[in-house]
Amino acid sequence: MPASVTVRVEWEMGHRLPNHNGACRNLHGHHYVAEATVSGEINTVPLSSSEGMVVDFTTIKDRLRHEVLKLDHKFLLHRYDMFVGDMSHLAGVVLVDFVPTAENIALALLGAIPQIERIKLWETPTSYAEVWR
Repeated sequence: MPASVTVRVEWEMGHRLPNHNGACRNLHGHHYVAEATVSGEINTVPLSSSEGMVVDFTTIKDRLRHEVLKLDHKFLLHRYDMFVGDMSHLAGVVLVDFVPTAENIALALLGAIPQIERIKLWETPTSYAEVWR
C-alpha cells in the first residue's frame, strides 16, 4: 500500500534578493520551516525494524537536519551579489550559486537528499514554496 511521511525542521537564516524591486532586496532574515516528504510502499516484512513504515521518521529528519545545520543562523548570499566583497569574509555568510529565494533554497535541499521527493519551505507563517521530483 503506498503512503507518504513528512518531517518538519525549523531554523533561522538571513538572505537578500539582489535584483528584487521590493523590501527583499535589503538584508533581512526569516524563521524557516522545511517539510520534507517521502513516499513509498509500507513495509510489510514481519518483525523487521521498519515494519508498518514507509521510512523511519528519524532517518529523514536526521538527513534534513544535517543539511539545515549548514544554514542555521547563517546568511545566504548569491555568489555574484554586489555585497560579496564586503560580506564574504564575515562569519556565518554562506555563498551560494543561486539567488536565495524560497524556491531555490527548497530546490537545494531537495537536491541534497535523494530520498526526499517533496520539500515545502515556509519562509513566513503565511507563505511557502514547494518543489518536488
